[in-house]
Amino acid sequence: MRPSLFPSDEELPTWMHTILCIGVVAPFAAFLLWFGLAAIVTGQLEPLPGPDFGQHFFGESAMSGRAARVAGVSLLLLGLAFLGLGLSFTRFAAETRLLRVVPFVLLAASLILSSCVPRLH
Repeated sequence: MRPSLFPSDEELPTWMHTILCIGVVAPFAAFLLWFGLAAIVTGQLEPLPGPDFGQHFFGESAMSGRAARVAGVSLLLLGLAFLGLGLSFTRFAAETRLLRVVPFVLLAASLILSSCVPRLH
């Protein structure tokens, strides 16, 4: 196992370290997972504000049907990428390369799907 950047980090029990790693990314993932699942189930997606003011994830108009579901799957994958990123910093991931690679695969899949949404809309 690689040494931690923060010596006090090694003093935490493994279960608490894991909860803290997931807790840091959970608010960001929850937003994406909520709207992604809602879009998949209902087939409707209202404009979501992006990271900058006046910017929206998939445009300024509401989507419905297949475009909304594809956008929902993209948001779902992005939310899972955030959770995977939190998991990649746990002590379990130090021994498993797969847990460190999965968030980036999910991010790439989310970006590919989100680039397909304008053609469907």
